[in-house]
Amino acid sequence: MHAPGLLVVTALLAGGLVAVGSQGLGITYPRIRGAIGRLAPETRAHVLSLLAGLPWLLAFGILFLTFLPSFITIPGLIQDHCLPHDHHPHLCLRHGLWAPSGQAWMILAVLGAAGGTFWLRFLRRLMEGQRQVRTLLRLAKKAGDFHLLPSGKALAFSAGLLRPRTLLSSMVMASLDAADLKVLLAHETAHARRRDALRLVIAEAMLMAVPRRMRRMLLDDLSLACEEACDRAALPQAGCPERMAEVLLRVQRLGMVTPAGQPGAAGSQLHLRVRALLGDPYPPSPTWTRLIWFSPLLLLLADPVHHAAETLLGLLNP
Repeated sequence: MHAPGLLVVTALLAGGLVAVGSQGLGITYPRIRGAIGRLAPETRAHVLSLLAGLPWLLAFGILFLTFLPSFITIPGLIQDHCLPHDHHPHLCLRHGLWAPSGQAWMILAVLGAAGGTFWLRFLRRLMEGQRQVRTLLRLAKKAGDFHLLPSGKALAFSAGLLRPRTLLSSMVMASLDAADLKVLLAHETAHARRRDALRLVIAEAMLMAVPRRMRRMLLDDLSLACEEACDRAALPQAGCPERMAEVLLRVQRLGMVTPAGQPGAAGSQLHLRVRALLGDPYPPSPTWTRLIWFSPLLLLLADPVHHAAETLLGLLNP
C-alpha cells in the first residue's frame, strides 16, 4: 500500500468509527444510565470513564482487527489473504494495492476540519484553566499537606492534573473549625489521590463527538460519581454519614468558588450526594463485569472485519 493510501485509510476508518461510535453512545447512554446509577460511586466512576473512551477504544480495536490479517501475512504465518478475492480494493501492507481517490481525500478533510475545530476549542479552554490554577498555586504557601492561599474568597479544591495538590484559602481556614477542616482535607486529598481532575479532562476530550446534551449528562454523572467516592473516602474523618453531610452543607454555605474543571468538596448536585450518604448502602459489583475476560475471543472477528473494511473503502474509492 502506498504511504498516502495507508494514512488516508487509517484516518478515514478511525475518524468514521469514532464519529459513529460517539453518536451510538449518545443514543444508548440514556437507556443504560439508570443501571449505571445503581453502582457504587467508585465502580460507577470507572464504568463512566470507560464509556467516555469507548468510541475510541472501539475504533482502535477495529483498526487492529482490520490490519491483523494483512500484518500476519508478512512473516508467512497465514496464506496470502489477497489471493481469494479481487472485487474491491485491498487493505494490504504487503502488496500496496490501494491508493486514495479525490473523494476519499475530501471526506478525510471534512472529518479533520470538524475534529480539529472541537479540539482547538477544548485545548484553548483547558490551557486557560490550567494557567489560572498555576497562578493560584504560585501565590499559595505550603502548609503541611495542603497549600494555603491568602484570599477572602472561599476556595478548596484539588489543583492540577498530573501532580494534583490540595489548595485551601485563608477564608475557609478561618470559617471552619479543626474537625470540619480535617473532613474537608480528607475529601480533597481523595480527589488528588484519585486524580479526578485528569479523569474528567480525559473524559471530556474523548466525548467531543458525542451530542452536546448527552456529553454534558455523562460528564455530570462522572463528576457526581467522583464527588460521592471522595465523600465516602472522608467518612472515617467525619465519623458517620450524617456528620459528613453536615460538613458538606457548611462548606456549601460559604459560597465556595472552584475553577472550571477542578474537583472540590463544593462540587455539583449536593442534594444527590447527601441522599447517597444517608441512603441505603450500594449493592456489590454486578457479575456481568467479569465478561471482560472473554474479550480476547474478539480476535476471531479479524477476517470478517478486514473484508468489511475493504468493501466499505471500495464504495468510497470506486
